[in-house]
Order: sequence, then structure tokens, then C-alpha cells
Amino acid sequence: MSEHTEHPPTVRPAGAVVVVTVALAALVLAAAGTLLWWLGDRLPEGADRTRTENQRLQVEGLARQLADAARDGDLTDAEIGRVARADPWRVDRSDDGAVRVVVTTVPALADEPAFCTEFTLPAPLGPGTEAAHHPAKGDCPVRDRTPP
Repeated sequence: MSEHTEHPPTVRPAGAVVVVTVALAALVLAAAGTLLWWLGDRLPEGADRTRTENQRLQVEGLARQLADAARDGDLTDAEIGRVARADPWRVDRSDDGAVRVVVTTVPALADEPAFCTEFTLPAPLGPGTEAAHHPAKGDCPVRDRTPP
């Protein structure tokens, strides 16, 4: 005669089920969050935010570089050309020594006009010079200015 051994059904404690459920839910939420973050930069609104932030950083960098170039008391066309790099620009110098530089910070695209920023460096130029900036009114410079 064979012996029969009964095995009670395996019962998992309720706590283990809760832990597994919470872990799976966290994993699903993390995956969904990562997907939304990744898509955020690829959707039109995310691309606009990224472009706007890049433009802001570019303008702030140009302002800082123009102010640094003016710290010696002079801001030459060659210095402006080095700061503006390949971006079209123009300069107006007032009789009192203030300098106004307009730089095309976003070139014209097929479906968007160019965007320009005006930088104003008040007289007298020197170690304390700061370049204020705001969107330029009027037409943007259309071609690069070659420094003398």
C-alpha cells in the first residue's frame, strides 16, 4: 500500500502580495513618466520650450560677452564681430559714448521671420559695463558685417 501525503496549498502572505503590487505599479509609473518626459521634447510645445530656452541662453551669453569686450573702455567693430560670430549685426554709437548693437539672434526660416536682439551698453564703457538687452524693434540686419 502506498502512503499518501497531503500538502496544503501554498498561501502567500497578504503582505507579499501588496509589496509586489506596489513594486509593479511603481515600475509602470516610472516607465510612463520616462515616456512622457521623452515625448515632451518631441511634441511641438516641448520643442517651443526648448527653442525659447536656447534663445534665452544665447542672448544672455552675447550680452555677457559684449560687456566683457567693453570692460577696457572701448568696444570695437572687430570685438563685436568676434562676439556675434556668423550672426548678422549692426552697431550705432552715440556721441556720449553709448553703444547699441543689434544682432540677428534667430535667422529667418521658411515659415518664421528673423528675430533680433538689441544690446545697449551705456557710457562710459569700462569695468562696470553691463549690456542690457531686449527684442529689437524694426528690421533685423540681413548680412554679416565684416570688421575693418
